[in-house]
Order: sequence, then structure tokens, then C-alpha cells
Amino acid sequence: MKQVILFTLISLAFPLLSFGQDPTKAAPDSYKLQFENEWLRILRVNYAAKGRVPVHDHSKGPAMYVYLNDSGPIRFTHSDWDHPLLVRPAVKAKSFRLSPTRFDNETHAVENPNDTASDFLRIELRTEAPNRASLVGRFPPQKFARANGLNRQVFDNSQVRVTRLSPAEGRILTITADADQPTLVIVVSGGSSEKVTVRAGDTFWLAPGRQKTFESSNSAAPLEVLKLDLKTGPRKNAVPEAS
Repeated sequence: MKQVILFTLISLAFPLLSFGQDPTKAAPDSYKLQFENEWLRILRVNYAAKGRVPVHDHSKGPAMYVYLNDSGPIRFTHSDWDHPLLVRPAVKAKSFRLSPTRFDNETHAVENPNDTASDFLRIELRTEAPNRASLVGRFPPQKFARANGLNRQVFDNSQVRVTRLSPAEGRILTITADADQPTLVIVVSGGSSEKVTVRAGDTFWLAPGRQKTFESSNSAAPLEVLKLDLKTGPRKNAVPEAS
């Protein structure tokens, strides 16, 4: 009887142990699932001003971070590291970072010591990474003439291609995924047109061959997006993955 009771208790506790570190469960006010499929997972992240986030896990795969506001340094305290403190430097709105995720242990707590929140997207890539180490870099915002629009490739390797796009004033912007690979469109500067409003942090998934059209914004700031082309297929056993 004691063995049966012990087995029952372990069985009931196991789901809590297995899933308790998922950021959307451990810190639902800070991490919200925005989109997920076999190619990628998007978390909308908000570190509140002067806030602390409890210990949680992240995926071990490569990731893209898209920053939606100006934010000061953020402190990450990792479990089981010899030197546990890692500080993310200050970031600018519309900038992004690519990371191969070099560490096996991505279990940490977070502290935002600043008077302003930090708002960004964490895009976890679930695709094959034949040249994983090259998926690295910090990419600042770019200035451009609104009248001319923007179409500038800013990163390309064997796994992904990233292009900055903005429609010229008074024009429309049509984004088309390649016939044999999908695309993720990430809004980094939103705005309103006569027909629709889009906001920074909105994302649009385009299956191969599909299109998305944006109109020139009537807002003070121009509409600007990142076009993320996924050049490889999903990894085997990429879903589900501890995140």
C-alpha cells in the first residue's frame, strides 16, 4: 500500500516538475506565447520596471531577439554557472540580436533594475542550423529617407535571411514568401493606414508562396518590418522542446 501511495504521489508531482520551469508558466506576466509551429516559437516578453522574474528554462536552440522599446541593462542570474551573472546591455527599439545559444544550461532568474520596462520578442528557431556558430550579431536600427522607403538585407547565412523593409511614402509594400520556404514578418515600427493598424511586435506567418501587403502608414513614424526567411526545414524532434 505504501508503494502504491508513493507511486501515485510521484505521478501527480511529475507534471509539475516537468513543466514548472516553462517561462509562460513560471512567469506568465513576463512571457506570453504569441505564435508557435514546427518552424519556430514566438514569445512576447515584458520585464516590468524594477521587476524580477522567477527562475525558468529556455530552449537550447538558436534564437532571434527583436527589441520593441529603448531599454537599459537587464541582469540574468543563471543556475549552475561558475560565474552566474550575465548582463544584457542597453538596447534600442527596432534593433535585434541573433544568438546561436552556446550554453547548455539556460535556466535563470531575471532582474530589471531600470525605471522603464523592457519589451521584446524572443523567436526560438526550430529549423536545422548547418552553420549554427555564424548565427550571431547585434543589429542596430537604421536610418532611411521615408520618401524612398527601405529594402536592405542585413543578415544572411545557411539557416536564415533577414531583410529590413519599409514602404515608400504613399506606396504599398507586398512581401512574398519564396515558393519553397516560409517567411515570418515582424513589425518593428507600426502605424495606421486607411484600412488597417499594425503595431510594433505584431507578427505574420507566411507559408511558402503566400503574400502579405502593407500600406504606407499615416503615422508620424514610418511602418517598418523585418522579413525573416527560413532557409532550412524543421529539426527532428524540435517540437516539443523545453522552453
